[in-house]
Amino acid sequence: MFDSTRIAVHRISCPWLLAVAILLAPPAAANGWEHTSIDFAILVAALDDDNAGIRRRAAESLGYRRQAGAAEALLARLEQSEPVVRVRQEIFRALGRLGAEASLAAIEACLAEESEIAVRVECARAPGNIDSPRAEKLALRAVSDDNPQVRLQAIASLGSFTGPETVQVLKRLSSHTDVSTRQTALLALGRGRSGEAGEVLLAALEQADTAQQKIIVLQALTLLADADTVEPIRAAYSASEDEALRRHALVAMASTGARGSQDFFLDALASADPSSRSLGLAILREYGDRSAVGNVLEHALSDCANLFRSSSEQLLRHPAQSIAELELLNDYLATLIRLDPAAGTKLYLPAARVRSIQRNSTAALKIAEALYRARWQAIYGLGYTDAATAGRTLRAALSDKDARIRAVAIRSMGVLDHASFVRTVQSRLDDDAAEVRWMAARVLGRSQTAETAGLIRSLRDPHAQVRLESAMALGYLKARAAKTALQELAGSDPDERVSEAARYAASLID
Repeated sequence: MFDSTRIAVHRISCPWLLAVAILLAPPAAANGWEHTSIDFAILVAALDDDNAGIRRRAAESLGYRRQAGAAEALLARLEQSEPVVRVRQEIFRALGRLGAEASLAAIEACLAEESEIAVRVECARAPGNIDSPRAEKLALRAVSDDNPQVRLQAIASLGSFTGPETVQVLKRLSSHTDVSTRQTALLALGRGRSGEAGEVLLAALEQADTAQQKIIVLQALTLLADADTVEPIRAAYSASEDEALRRHALVAMASTGARGSQDFFLDALASADPSSRSLGLAILREYGDRSAVGNVLEHALSDCANLFRSSSEQLLRHPAQSIAELELLNDYLATLIRLDPAAGTKLYLPAARVRSIQRNSTAALKIAEALYRARWQAIYGLGYTDAATAGRTLRAALSDKDARIRAVAIRSMGVLDHASFVRTVQSRLDDDAAEVRWMAARVLGRSQTAETAGLIRSLRDPHAQVRLESAMALGYLKARAAKTALQELAGSDPDERVSEAARYAASLID
């Protein structure tokens, strides 16, 4: 039931830290520069620009360029005694991102001599990204820095190492009287995933007497991802009524990969908190199995009943509530499609219903987009049900103004592969939208009863993808009448992909 795939965090693996970040972190803001689009030589030259802001941005971009010479260019700038604090800070941040061992001497000098705290913090952060015993020693040394910000960053950096001294230091600091120090050490222990970390973290979970303290430990246990810790995590979930804590416990359970947690993920669907329900569904999509489908469908029909009864005017009257309900509907649809798409008919049919929204405000645009995604998913899911149930809805979708809806309806007709759909699909070779035309060609190529005349005409379509799909379809159908046209297309089409497809398709025909 559980996938062993892990999401990398620094040099550690943790499958559900990303889920916590998505649910709890504020939106990221763009910085205005396209780091990888600026010529490397220009960035290096910009490190010597008279404008400090240009130097800082150049250093930032070089930190994202894992390119030979990036670290050397940054170190060369430091040797010129860069006078501006923010530029020095960005240079050391970039060196940390690059993880170059050659930068350790400069980092060591920074920790020993730099007077500006903001710069020393970056120098304490950098060793955590460098896989080297020397980097580990620098982080250990920085734990004794005079400044508390530098010390905390050094403790966090120790989470990248598992040497005996590091583990002992983190164990000691995990019971420190200072809250920030203690929490940072616990998280670093989780990241390090040493053999002793589980015992320390479970003891901390038992001793924690506030929800916030327990959340920190659960975050550390998520990073640890140890199956032996799952029972105490489940106990923490069951004993608490704090929704935030319970969400962190769910994520920690998922990270352990231990079997038997599905009932806890399903329990989240009964929460009054939409965030908890969405998280439960997200985890079920990754770790659930078909036995969860009945429960998921029951909750979906209950939670979405009011949404399905609401008119377009009512949706616009309470936009925040409507958007939240639509997002939850999309989560339910995605989960059913992932676990067992054939079982979701009762949800697909009402979700596929057409609703017109006057797009005259930001909220209305969000509602319209969420409605579109729900319709798209519902029509996609109907492809796994049966032709008698899905047929009317799919045929109606072919008249939709949105080409994306028409295309997914054609795709679902193809998955159902019912003889009654073939003529309908063939008629869509003349659709106004190329996306619909090439989807129709693709579907026809997998139908044993398709007529080939329309596909042969589509070899002259102005859109390359339509020509490609039509050629492949004729090949799969072994359409002898098309062989000459395919050979001509293989030699004349300006798109290399199309000519290769035509050549291959012709080779399939006797």
